[in-house]
This record gives sequence, structure tokens and C-alpha cells, in this order.
Amino acid sequence: MVEVRPFRGLRFGVQAGSDLTALLSPPYDVLSPQDQESLHQRSPHNIVRLELGKIGPQDTPEDNRYTRARVLLSAWRREGVLLREEQPAFYLCRHRFQYLGVERTRWELLVQVRLAEWDERVVLPHERTLPEPKVDRLNLLRALKTNTAPLWSLYSDPAASLEALLQEQARSAPLVEVPRWHEAAFDLWAINDPQQTEQIRRHIVASRLYMADGHHRYETALAYRNEQRAAHPEASGEEGFNYVFMSLTSLSDPGLLILPIHRLVRGVSQEQTEVLKRQLAAEWELESSKASVSTLELDVRQALSQGRGDTPRFGVYGLEPGKLLLFRPRSLSDLQSRLSVAGSAALRSLDVTLLHEIVLHGYLAVGREAHQVEAALAFTHSAQEAVQHVDTGEYQLAFLVNPTRVEQVVTVADAGEKMPQKSTFFYPKLPVGLVLSPLESHSPP
Repeated sequence: MVEVRPFRGLRFGVQAGSDLTALLSPPYDVLSPQDQESLHQRSPHNIVRLELGKIGPQDTPEDNRYTRARVLLSAWRREGVLLREEQPAFYLCRHRFQYLGVERTRWELLVQVRLAEWDERVVLPHERTLPEPKVDRLNLLRALKTNTAPLWSLYSDPAASLEALLQEQARSAPLVEVPRWHEAAFDLWAINDPQQTEQIRRHIVASRLYMADGHHRYETALAYRNEQRAAHPEASGEEGFNYVFMSLTSLSDPGLLILPIHRLVRGVSQEQTEVLKRQLAAEWELESSKASVSTLELDVRQALSQGRGDTPRFGVYGLEPGKLLLFRPRSLSDLQSRLSVAGSAALRSLDVTLLHEIVLHGYLAVGREAHQVEAALAFTHSAQEAVQHVDTGEYQLAFLVNPTRVEQVVTVADAGEKMPQKSTFFYPKLPVGLVLSPLESHSPP
């Protein structure tokens, strides 16, 4: 059973400045060092200073990005840069954006969700996690006792009953309007009428949540909750640390979009490269792509999607200078028969499963352990960026993939299984800073 509740959000006040676009930030996991520096320069109140503060050469256990974020959050609340709402609310966000020239709109409901262990099957994960991001996010959560950014989950609403309720809410004037930020626009409403929030809660309680983005932060929130429970055995169970900040989107929302996550490989020996070439020539059909540099994203997507639903298709860049090679199995059944991963047909039929098991772990001998994956692989949703990383010599190979489909995410999660790391990139993510979720009492100050 999914338990959600409204919360008293933290939002930027007039003391932060009149231009909200100068205060928002992408989430920590899509920020480059250059992005981080640019946002720090943009405003002394940009939320990146909490979400991903700078690391300094003189950092100590007493003075570091986490302790500085704690001091800054306290100062911002004291000075009115961030103001806490008087009443608990659900927040409804209309998110408008473009992708490859197509206009889309997605609806997201911002709530607090009671934490449950994965095996309770309340919130269902679909991919494996890596250890390093969880250490960083746990340190930040300990320091701030505030969720700066929402996790993102999907819920089932086949009758569109909750959608109709939310659309009715959106007929009123929004609380916040952001007409343009990173080629997107946002409208935010606060739903704080008790009857309306109870209606929403009843709709969600019968659903099951499928994690779209935030697996690392969900596990971080569980770890923090367990720490706090151990430290406060007298706790009632209603404390903020029992909940996590989450954005909810309907599985049937037409604005729901998954991008591919391409694989970048480093540390490959000449011998491994030769093995890869031989095995691809023996077991896969190869052809050169006609993708143009100027339209690479669209060209790659079209090239890889040919024959989709039948035989998986991949691209590899770096085997021949300046050439993108497309490859697909000569015999898919033969390759699938050699998969060492156990599990359902849904998991075994994923493109990323075949790529990891046969090509990365098999031909290139990349280890399966999390630390081995972290050492050998990097990930990007941009084909252009993948090719550039190989051209600069930072990585030796780029493997380009098709996006995982929403129905595959649901099927694998329902089966209680997990995909390889970085199998999905739900796009685009909400910016950090529209509203924050403190893990403290609901009572007005």
C-alpha cells in the first residue's frame, strides 16, 4: 500500500531575487563541473550551492561541501531566502519541453511517500545501483535533513480518474510560473484543501509505484531512516525521516519519455579490441552508419530503431576511425542461450542485458562487480557526447543503444528483477529548487 502525504514545502522568497531561472539547477547527477561553476556564478542563492556544493583543497571533516550546505540552508531560512509554507500541500507541476523538435507536456505530482524496503513491493525498482553516489547523497541528507530534489516514480491510473482531478486543479492560476528554463517551462500549483488532498491520497494508495529516477537516493533515504530509527527508538513513525520527497507521473502520461543511455568504455587493451572485432564479425551483421555529425542524435535514433521489436540493434564508435558501425545478431536465440544472467524472459530480452552480458562482460571481459563497472564504464544519453569522448581519447569505445520502453520497465519491476545499471534515462528531470521537502514537523513555526 502506497502512503503519501502533503508537506510544508520550502520555496524561494523575494529575498532570493526576482528571477527564479537564476536560482534553479539541474539535479546533481547530470551536472558537469562546468555546469556547477556556471550556476555558482549565476546567483549567490542558486540552489546548486545546496544540491552540489564545491569541493575545496582545504576541506576538512569540519568544513566541507556538506557542512557548508548545512550552514547556508540555515542562513537562507533565517534570512527569508527560503520560506516554509504555512499549510501542508501536494504540489502539481505542468512540465512543458521539446525533444528532437517535438513539443511535449508532462504532469507531475510532488508528494512525500512513506519509505518501504524494496522487498515490501510498495515502490518497485527496475535497475541496479552503484555505491559511490549513495555515499555522497547520504552525507548531504545527514547535513541538511531536507530533500532538495524529488525522486521520480510512475503510477498506474488506467481510468484517468486522478488525471481528471489534477487537471481540474490546473484550471486555477498557478502559484509559480517559469516561462523558460533550459528549453522547458514550468507551472506549479499548491493543493492544500483537505478534501482535495484526501481524494488524491485515496487514488494513490491503491496503486504501485515504479521507480523512474532516483534509485540511489531512495536507498539513501532508507539508510538515513534506519539510522534515525536506531538513534530514536521512541519515535512514533510519523517523523519526516520516515518519508521521501517524490514526483509522481502517470504511466499513461503522453509526455513520458525515456532516452537511451549509451555506454563509454575505457581501459581496453589491444588484445581485447581484437577479440571484439573477431566476435562481432563472427556473430553479428555489421554495416556502416550514414549518420551525419550535424544531425547525429536523430540519425542514430532512426538507424537503431529499424526493425525494433524484432532484433536488437546497436552502434559502436571507435573500432574504425571516424566510423559508426551498426551491428545486430546473426542469431538472437544463440546469443540469448549463452546469457549467464538468470531471470524472466523480460529481463533476458532487454537490449542492455544482451549488450552487457555478451559484448561488455563477454568479448571485452569487463567485470560484473559494481566497482569494476564503475572503473571501466561511463554513461551518457547523448550520442553526440559519446562520439566526442572517443574522438578526444578520453574513452576508447562508445556503444550506442536504443531506449528501454516503459512497458519493459514495468514488466521487469513486476517480476522483482533489476536491469543493469543505467538502463533508463527518463527525460527531462525536474529542476532542483521549485520546492524543497524538509524532513521536520508539519506544525507551523
